[in-house]
Formats: sequence, C-alpha cells, structure tokens
Amino acid sequence: MFLLLMALLPGVAVAREGFEKAKEHYGKGEYRQASTLLRDLARSDPKNAEIRFWLSRTHTRLREWKEAVRELEEAVKIEPRNARYHLWLGRAYGDRASRAFFTSAFSLARKVVREFETARDLAPEDIDVRFDLLEYYLQAPGIVGGGKDKAEAEAKAIAGIDPAKKFIAEATLHVKNKDWEKAETSLLRATVDYPHHTSAHRDLAGYRLDRKDYRGALDSGLKALGLDPKSTSSALLVASARVRLGVQLEEAERSLAALAAGPLHDGDPSHEEVHYWIGQCLLARGETAGARAAFETALRFNPEYSRARDALAEIK
Repeated sequence: MFLLLMALLPGVAVAREGFEKAKEHYGKGEYRQASTLLRDLARSDPKNAEIRFWLSRTHTRLREWKEAVRELEEAVKIEPRNARYHLWLGRAYGDRASRAFFTSAFSLARKVVREFETARDLAPEDIDVRFDLLEYYLQAPGIVGGGKDKAEAEAKAIAGIDPAKKFIAEATLHVKNKDWEKAETSLLRATVDYPHHTSAHRDLAGYRLDRKDYRGALDSGLKALGLDPKSTSSALLVASARVRLGVQLEEAERSLAALAAGPLHDGDPSHEEVHYWIGQCLLARGETAGARAAFETALRFNPEYSRARDALAEIK
C-alpha cells in the first residue's frame, strides 16, 4: 500500500501544479490557456468538482454560456451540498437567460432562483448568496419568483446575519425605488457606525461614482484604500474618480497599470473594466491613440462590454 501511494504522489503533484497554473492564467486574463489546462485536468479527474467549477468560470469569461452551465451542473452532481456551486450555477443560468429568447429565458429564470434558494438553504449565513437573492427578487417579476416582499425579507435577513451589511441592503432597496437620497443616507450611516470596515467606505465610493459625485467618490475611495491598501476594487474606484476629476492622472495611470498586470480574480474588477479606465485616463491626458488601444484591449477581453464600445465609437 505504501509503495502504491508513493507511486501515485508524482501524478497528484503534477495535477496540482497544472491546476495552480490554470488559475494563474485565469488571473492574468489568459482564459483560453486556462481552459485548455482545465479541460485536460477534467479528463484526467472527471469527479473533481473544483476543476469543473474553474472550467465553468473560464467558459463564462470566453462567453461560452452553455458550456459554463454544463460544467457547473456536473460540479453540483458531484457535490450536491456545496452552496458555492449552486450559487454560481444560478449565475450561469442568469447569463444564459439574459441572452435567450423569451420562452427560454422564462425557463432559465426559474432555474436561477431555484439554485439561489438551494444555496441559501445550504448556507443560510452566506452573504453573497443573500445579496444575489435580494437582487433577483427585486429585478424578477413574480411569475418567475421575484417580488418586493421577498426582497425586503432578504434585506432583513442580511441585517440579522451581518449588521454592517444591512445598510447596503437598505440602499439596494432604495436604489430600486430611485430614492437616491435615502440610498446615500443608508450608505453614509454604514461608514459612521462601522468606520473601520473597508466595504462600508468602498460601497459609498461606488455609489457616489455612479451618481457622478466624483469628489465624494474620491474621498470615500481613499478611506477604503487606507483601510485596505491591497483592495483592487478600492484602487479602481480611486483611479476612476481621479480620471473623472482630471486630477493626479499620472498616479491614476500607475494604479491602473498595476491592476492590469493582474492577477484579477472573481471579486476583483474585470480586465475589461480596468482597460476601459486606462483608456479614459489616456483620453483625459490627450493621448487619443493610446486610449483607442486601451478600449480595443477591453473589447478583446469582452466584446460585449458596451462602455468600451461606446467610448471607442466616440473617438473614431
């Protein structure tokens, strides 16, 4: 038995090395290379749910929607009690639904909420699951499981799980109602009650950036970055606000270049978003050719990224 185990160890090490290499490619935005490695690993170890999960993520990045769903369905079959896999399967169904004809979209939407609710049942304390359900209930019509009452109940549940997150849940409800003042008040309250929480300042910065309060976004983003200098999301918010204000553009460009170098994983800004802001920064500095190249790079990462497409159209 010992000799058999020793004989198997080199293969395990090679597989682990290949898996880590695939994730490295993913973080750099090299999704095709990651997909190739992960497909080979899945063939060698077809019952490894985590490999299936990562393979699905590469399919999503490559806009291979059916394949992304297929791999996550396999992951869920292998580990049916893994809430994370159910959450991402719901998201994958959502990606397909947003690009499907009405009849197919209707069926897929029901699958989205089924998977989200399954994830919630398996991991009721998981805040990511709760927020995905909150958003779904707010956006989807009742015929496919949505509803304001359900959303409000989910927001209340979030407050019970993580009091610091109750304010972003409240703000999400206010944004749906286009009550901008109440939304900002909720987010401001989070920074007062939880001044040392990076996410409180980051959420406020993101909201202010969306509302074109660039000075406020910069102030909140800097506070978030001060609390967590490694936060890629905070770094992008600060750089974006500087670009919109036309201040400290060299610092913004350096920060964006560092982000573009990666790695960027799920939960970080996307590669296309970072390159879009590089383009906007270069435009603000009068470097049209460089901006065009940055927008084109963003579209290579995601041909559906409308912000880069629109920006490119404006300078051609």
